[in-house]
Amino acid sequence: MPRHDCPKLYLDEHLSPRIAIQLRKYGFDAVTLHDRGMLSKDDQEQLAAAVSERRVLVTCNFRDFVGLNEKWAAEGKHHWGIILTTEEPTGILIKRLLKLLNSLSANKLKNQVRWLNEFK
Repeated sequence: MPRHDCPKLYLDEHLSPRIAIQLRKYGFDAVTLHDRGMLSKDDQEQLAAAVSERRVLVTCNFRDFVGLNEKWAAEGKHHWGIILTTEEPTGILIKRLLKLLNSLSANKLKNQVRWLNEFK
């Protein structure tokens, strides 16, 4: 059973929707941009959508989202976290996300950019 302060996740288009399905089976709150009808939206809109639901954005698109994080910080905008990952098999991503979700509270990720590889 997840903690009450557990982060909620928003997976972008580079990640399999199966990841969110599996995380939900463990009781975690995880959605994809497909779930939210955001497939054709740009990175700024994706991050804004995640923020509107107080979700941590999970992506393989580190180049764009690191820059977007810097832009938002310069503008005084806040987000609930950005988790960057390399392309890995689905099972490995699920294992690492479970470790992250069981290790950190939502507040610990606010305005943070973290690598999922930290949670091997």
